[in-house]
Amino acid sequence: MSRFRLPAAIAITFATAIAAIPPSATAQAPAQASIPSRAAFDARTMGDLATLCGASPQSPDYVAAIAFCHGFLQGAGQYHAVISQPGSGRAPLFCAPNPPPSRAQVAAAFVAWARANPAFAGDSAVDGLARWANAAYPCPAASSPSRSRS
Repeated sequence: MSRFRLPAAIAITFATAIAAIPPSATAQAPAQASIPSRAAFDARTMGDLATLCGASPQSPDYVAAIAFCHGFLQGAGQYHAVISQPGSGRAPLFCAPNPPPSRAQVAAAFVAWARANPAFAGDSAVDGLARWANAAYPCPAASSPSRSRS
């Protein structure tokens, strides 16, 4: 069990680790909020996740959508922290800012990026989220993973 214990400095969640996009970047995103369909709650695609994270406060499913979004961000972030911790042999996909942003800031920045990059809407939700985090928070050259992009 102790092999999965993260040092405090690394145990930063996705939700608090990846959304410090400059205000100018999020201000340029469309301001429209969405009303999620029941199918969006399957979160199969990046588009589904962006719909949930960008739910309108007027939506009857707003609370459920935002809770789902934040939980997804939290889980993905914790998984990333575990698999890319020092000594794991895996380079991180992104490097978190310090201090970390709030989950609401992460969600808003992700939604803005998703709306600006509709070509990735059909990607799996976790792949789209990782693509956004990698674009938003690239690692220094020494920490970046060596992988080919197709």
